[in-house]
Amino acid sequence: MNYDDIVSAIARGEKIYNLPLRVTYYCRVSTDSDVQLNSLDNQLDYYEDYIKSKPDWTFVSGYVEEGVTGVRVDKRPSFKRMIRDAKLNRFDLIITKEASRFARDLEDSIHYIRELKKNNVGVFFENQNLNTFDSNTEVFLNMMFNIAQEESKKLSARVKFGHRQAIAKGHVLGSSNITGYKKDKCKLIIVPEEAKFIRTVFELYATGEYGFHKLAKKLATLGYYNKKGRFYDKDTLKRMISNPKYKGFYRGHTYEIMDYRTKRRRTIPKDEQVLGSEKCTDGSIPAIVSEEIWDKANEILSTRTASYQNNNYWSGGLKYPFSSKIYCKEHNTNFQRSHGNRRKNRPTWSCGMYLNYRLEACASPVIAEKDLLNIMNIIMNNIIPQKNTIIESMLELYKNIDINNKYDEELKSIERSIKRIEDKKTLALDLVLDGELKKEELKVQFANYEIDLKRLVRDKENILKEVDKIKESNINIDKMSRSIQEEIEGGSLEEFVRKFVDEIIVSKIDDDRYNIILDIYLNLFAEERPRIKGARHIDGPTEDEILYLENQQCDSIEIVRPDRNMNKFTYNVYVETL
Repeated sequence: MNYDDIVSAIARGEKIYNLPLRVTYYCRVSTDSDVQLNSLDNQLDYYEDYIKSKPDWTFVSGYVEEGVTGVRVDKRPSFKRMIRDAKLNRFDLIITKEASRFARDLEDSIHYIRELKKNNVGVFFENQNLNTFDSNTEVFLNMMFNIAQEESKKLSARVKFGHRQAIAKGHVLGSSNITGYKKDKCKLIIVPEEAKFIRTVFELYATGEYGFHKLAKKLATLGYYNKKGRFYDKDTLKRMISNPKYKGFYRGHTYEIMDYRTKRRRTIPKDEQVLGSEKCTDGSIPAIVSEEIWDKANEILSTRTASYQNNNYWSGGLKYPFSSKIYCKEHNTNFQRSHGNRRKNRPTWSCGMYLNYRLEACASPVIAEKDLLNIMNIIMNNIIPQKNTIIESMLELYKNIDINNKYDEELKSIERSIKRIEDKKTLALDLVLDGELKKEELKVQFANYEIDLKRLVRDKENILKEVDKIKESNINIDKMSRSIQEEIEGGSLEEFVRKFVDEIIVSKIDDDRYNIILDIYLNLFAEERPRIKGARHIDGPTEDEILYLENQQCDSIEIVRPDRNMNKFTYNVYVETL
């Protein structure tokens, strides 16, 4: 059945179970606990049996989200795949348990329901017995979600008020897991052994002789490791140094939620924070270190932070072509450059965790820069001559687009049809006023007119969307052609890396650090992107990237010591689509 036939059948009172539909399901649990995943297994069995029990339905394999958050759609790969498959006309109906498992709130739910409608797909919310083929469903969903959001908003306001009152009474809120303390009846109590460690941290850092990496190593020699038995990381040490509780000060209300729905928050300036610069005098937060040593340590921290920001250390990756582009898949940590023997000038790249703490922290590969440049040279020499092939491959993704762009006449025809229906509605109203048509008959006619209007509006939106795709793809083709052509006309290998290499994700085969996999992501539009801490592709390619070169083999060309194994490389190259 096509979409309009389904809508008409539902409007006539037909049950959705009795319509010949291709039906799939969507299931999600929000944690990865055994209990939840067991619940998920039960859901899968239930929905498969449920769909197959309906004689008129055709079962289509479902979409499952295990142990992920429902707040961000970009963290729900199965949901994204389901939306994409809906656009490819692979099913007619999606069954899901309830609206809250489908999307996070009213805004998201309505957005995706409408997007699915545009692609002739409906959603059936089992617990609420609502399906989106019914024109009244969106009204019910609006009412239901608005009520839920108002309750959430009120709850958020009550929690804020409660926090302010508790802080004013000197109650210590927040995490109970503060090294050096344990919490008892909203008061902090010093744990002697942990307090000794905290004092050691402050005393060492306040000398000015230790950065965080060096400090972590020194602490390890004194027998201090984190709960996992590893070196303390710099972020943990930084939080300790900057925590005013250790000198007996209470700093509360450090941030506030700006949007109860998205949980977006802002950091409150220190002069506006509750008790931000006041010492606790009621004993609720006993000091572990003196104010003098705390202030000295934080003065050093502030000076180093300011220097770090002024030097723009993180984004300063422009110093070397591969800086801020290579990531360890195991730790999602930046690879850093080591100069090696200065006389030989043989730099290497390795995970920051390995560079600072060696094999006990990370056993990822150490890669010679010479090998990276060799692989990039092979890729560049493959990419540039194959420019037209790459573009043709991308165009294949748009083969369903009418590139002749004969849409103008179709749009005009749709506008004429819409005008005719509006004229019919006006004429029908006139007939009622003249007594030639009954109100009941008018209601039936108007319902049919609305179905026709929705179909026409949907057709118009789809055409406009296709026109936009054509325009966008043509713009991107021109952009890619120009950027690659510039390289043909004299660009260097280093410029190719800086301009086109987005990220390189490093992993191992069979846990062998000399048998290396490189997943290389290219952005041939040469668009500059802000560098952020953390890889975009740590979990693999997105739906906007195609595999260009797969399982390419390459051995190390770097001369190494006889007692050391040679690196072997397998690399995949992904290219961002139009």
